[in-house]
Amino acid sequence: SSSRRVARLGPCRGPGAPARRTAASSHRRHLPRAARSMAKPSSHAVVDSGEVPAAGGAAGDPNGFAAGEDGKWNLAEATLAAFPSRFPTLATARKAVRRGEVAVADADGARPTPRRGDFRPSPGSRLELIQRVRSNKTEVLDPYPADVPKLVVAYEDDHCAVVVKPEGVATVGASRKFEWTVERMAPYFTRPCVDTPGALARPRPVHRLDQSTGGLLVVAKTRLAATELGRAFENREPRKRYRAVLGGSLGGFFGVPLVSDVSDVSPSERHERKVPYVIDTPLSGKPCVTEWRVVRDAPCDGRYERVTLVDMWPKTGRTHQLRRHAAETLRAPILGDARYARRDGKEAAANEDGLFLWAVELFVPVSAMPWLGPEPENKKETPRSGSENAVGEKGPRRDVLFYDDDENKRWLRVRVDDPPKFAR
Repeated sequence: SSSRRVARLGPCRGPGAPARRTAASSHRRHLPRAARSMAKPSSHAVVDSGEVPAAGGAAGDPNGFAAGEDGKWNLAEATLAAFPSRFPTLATARKAVRRGEVAVADADGARPTPRRGDFRPSPGSRLELIQRVRSNKTEVLDPYPADVPKLVVAYEDDHCAVVVKPEGVATVGASRKFEWTVERMAPYFTRPCVDTPGALARPRPVHRLDQSTGGLLVVAKTRLAATELGRAFENREPRKRYRAVLGGSLGGFFGVPLVSDVSDVSPSERHERKVPYVIDTPLSGKPCVTEWRVVRDAPCDGRYERVTLVDMWPKTGRTHQLRRHAAETLRAPILGDARYARRDGKEAAANEDGLFLWAVELFVPVSAMPWLGPEPENKKETPRSGSENAVGEKGPRRDVLFYDDDENKRWLRVRVDDPPKFAR
């Protein structure tokens, strides 16, 4: 019927009713996404400018790109040619174009405008690289919710921060709507980026900790940090030390400082040199290596006769690697591990104090942090002074830049104390 047809088509508009889509809104809708998002003078700025060189084709073009029939490059190729130090590959230049960070001024005096990737600028055209230089303004809850754990900043610079993740808080991707995560909490406790090219709208974690595990976690504040640190963690370059309390005694297995190579050390020599022990039990059919040492053990009046404090260094990144190696190989599960502890009726794994596993020390190669500048002449340890975090509390700022002569490499070391529950 006609009434049903009208209902399906929507309400009728009379002669005086405003048009559903104005000319301005229609024009804006057809602009590239980049052009629609450039009206942000408070958060974006021109960070570099250059000129489109003449496209020399396969013979004259140092990048090997052949020009089209009109003698021009497409915008991504022109961007790579104009800013070779900022874009190592054509793929990174394409991403910048898709984000609307490349503006083109074809004529002298013309206002640069973001263009689509298929635009072909003329040789001599001016390109401007426009990037976010400030983080989004955080709508801070005042006061901060009393029932939400707080982040403590252990280290921070203009590009990244190392925070202490509370146990029980997910790194990203909360399981319930409106649940707090480290990614959501970070803008409240880290300093916002100001005049820093490539600033992210909000800090972004570059690796993860299990929700039940607390300790040091790295978050990126700029795109450069997200790329460089993300690549470093993917390649297993940073070194992490975890501290855990195991239920049970490990007998005479004691060790102290970590050494670089323990693969060819015999048991007797290991005991004499006091180096860590190695667990290489595969998990889920994949190679898996954990180094560990006993710090101390003590009697316990709970479910276990003794408990053991250990340091653990994961050399691979398998899911729940430390928890499984402790429970399945050492036969001494981490206290509070309700998933992998033995279930024989006598030993209940649940613990009201949570999981006794904490990321206490982190080594990040300075090669993954190019913003820290070149290597200084003095290669000794350089402590970095602490500062108050965003909530005015003094954090456990024990971070240092140092040079490792054996590896000929600079490192940033950040560490925190054991959580109070470890002393109970």
